[in-house]
Amino acid sequence: MTSGFFQAISLGVLPYLMTGAVFGLVIGVIPGLSGHFAMAMAVTFLYSMEPGAGIAFMLGAHSTVAQGGGLTAILFSTPGTGQNAATLLDGPPMRDRGEAGKAVGAAMAACFLGATFGALALALLIPVLRDVVLFFGPPEIFVLAFLALTFVAVLGKEDMTRSLIAALGGLMLALIGVDNVTNTERFTMGSDNLADGLSLVPVILGLFAVAEMFELGIRGGALAKNMPDALSGRETQKQIFQGIGTAFRHWWLVMRCSAIGTVMGLIPGLGSAPAAFVAYGHAKQTSKSKETFGKGNVEGVIGSEAANDAVEGGALASTIAFGIPGSSSMAILLSGLFILGLETGPQMLNDHVDIVFIMIFTIIIGNLIGTIVGMFLVNPLSRATSIRASFMVPVLLVIIVTGAYASDRSLFDIGIALFFGVVGYLMKVLNYSRAALLIGFVLGFAVEKNLYLALLIDGPLFFLEPIPLGLSLVTLGFLLINVVGYVRDRRRSRV
Repeated sequence: MTSGFFQAISLGVLPYLMTGAVFGLVIGVIPGLSGHFAMAMAVTFLYSMEPGAGIAFMLGAHSTVAQGGGLTAILFSTPGTGQNAATLLDGPPMRDRGEAGKAVGAAMAACFLGATFGALALALLIPVLRDVVLFFGPPEIFVLAFLALTFVAVLGKEDMTRSLIAALGGLMLALIGVDNVTNTERFTMGSDNLADGLSLVPVILGLFAVAEMFELGIRGGALAKNMPDALSGRETQKQIFQGIGTAFRHWWLVMRCSAIGTVMGLIPGLGSAPAAFVAYGHAKQTSKSKETFGKGNVEGVIGSEAANDAVEGGALASTIAFGIPGSSSMAILLSGLFILGLETGPQMLNDHVDIVFIMIFTIIIGNLIGTIVGMFLVNPLSRATSIRASFMVPVLLVIIVTGAYASDRSLFDIGIALFFGVVGYLMKVLNYSRAALLIGFVLGFAVEKNLYLALLIDGPLFFLEPIPLGLSLVTLGFLLINVVGYVRDRRRSRV
């Protein structure tokens, strides 16, 4: 551990870490460019680097993407990355009240604390990692994914029925493309562009970013509606420090949501976007002011941002221990490690433990750098939210369209983003949960694949195994509590 720390802050490694962290922050600010894009760009520079410098550059770039994405999600209602989509539920409403600095400060502090929690959890999990992860096969992953889906009932300020309808719609969207089991096309309408299914980035940009631009263009005025006069630089910095203090005061919420993110990161395929939504649902469920969620509750920002950064500690754990990438970004990291001449598994855990601790300290230091640099970006970015819509909408639409195109270099994805922009705008007008649609879409592949494997391996009664049964009971109990509360609220409203 000591060797890993001193290597991480050495002159041969720290400059690469700082460069990667700033690069990742900038990538996160640009809508549509996510952590795996930042790491894919970083991999091309690895061939001439030493292992420590290469790892610091890659993970430094990846560790700050969520912080940059949180900035644009709060200030421009445009998630820089998919994992920041949950921040849209409470971040922009805080901005509209003139608390943009507080929201950003809380988000960046929660990111740093969540990343630190995930990295420390990785250090503690190393000795017992093999036994823990091997308990989770297809039945367990299916039920866990379904448990995450049930949290849509408490997301946002929409009612439970419409949230579940939207979640079902998201699951249906995930079926578009070639079936991975039977290799038959489903809902492609003869289009080769839909054979691989809908890309996540243009769907996210359409549902949230383009929809917001439509609303802003129709409404007119500034991006931050009802916002007081632009704050001075000193007042903005004061709000940022207030937000950081708020995150530390909610340390127990940060710990719980970071634990959720770390556990979900251990399960390959779930990723940070579902973890952020699950943590948001947990924050709302345990809050004393549930009715303010979706209207600008800082707890919603803290919970989701802590979880989406803690995920990478768990994802990194399964990647290092078994060579099983917990996310697309970890898959790129795996290829980077091979370029650097390193092998994951027992050899790394036994012979290169210092490399593992370089990764751990890189995540912590990288997020600290991102927090410090991000604080200086808040004031100029927040002032941009007071620009009139007639100037802001065209500029942001160009950036959004560029982000949709850049993800896969496909003109078709631009059309997808615009189509889901219309869908997202209509859902917002009709009070349907866009977050629920997104979480259904994100988890659809994991639900279908693991259901098929569970039925193939254990038969139709696979959910009676101990772990799936326990998770199923938690799911049913959670649904029952919410249904009872929904019925009780309806009766009270009639009275």
